[in-house]
Amino acid sequence: MKFGYVSCLPETPLITRFVEELNNGRLMGTKCEKCGAKYLPPRAHCKCGSADIKWYEAPRRGKILTYTPVVVPPESMSKYAPYMVAVVKLEDKTRLLAQLTGVTLNMLRVGMLVQVITRRVGADRIAYEFKLV
Repeated sequence: MKFGYVSCLPETPLITRFVEELNNGRLMGTKCEKCGAKYLPPRAHCKCGSADIKWYEAPRRGKILTYTPVVVPPESMSKYAPYMVAVVKLEDKTRLLAQLTGVTLNMLRVGMLVQVITRRVGADRIAYEFKLV
């Protein structure tokens, strides 16, 4: 199983576990034990330089911080255009960027509640996206 519509993350043991957890319905990130920084998608090393990283289960709910329509997408996403993307602050304050599905531009407002859902995007691919609560 791979992550996303196209391969943009390296196939490492870290990403393999991230994808397996998504496939099992869990949104997993990493947290630095030294400074507390959280990463979604996960990272093996923190920006503070520490490699003391642990897995944590991220919350699946949050509020829209900002959003935008994508009308001129990268080639790999052209068949999905136009579509919406949003930056969401999850309940643990982590920020996450993803596609926002089932909405139109005039429906959206900053602060709206969303949840992270997983979706198969091919026989061997999975992605996460936002859906209004």
